[in-house]
Amino acid sequence: MVDPVLAILRSSSGPVRRRKLLEELEHRGHRISLAGLNRILQHCLQAGLTTEGSDGVRLKSRTP
Repeated sequence: MVDPVLAILRSSSGPVRRRKLLEELEHRGHRISLAGLNRILQHCLQAGLTTEGSDGVRLKSRTP
């Protein structure tokens, strides 16, 4: 489920709130709970793939 979450974040121009992520995942055929999404986002954060702020979740900027 990490790949669908990252795909949504890649297609977004800014941060995405958790509820919006859940809605978009369901729209794409991946229905999960908020707790499940939180575990995925925690994994992504620990792996250095995402950052989180008060405005939502976004992909971490990569420096070349």
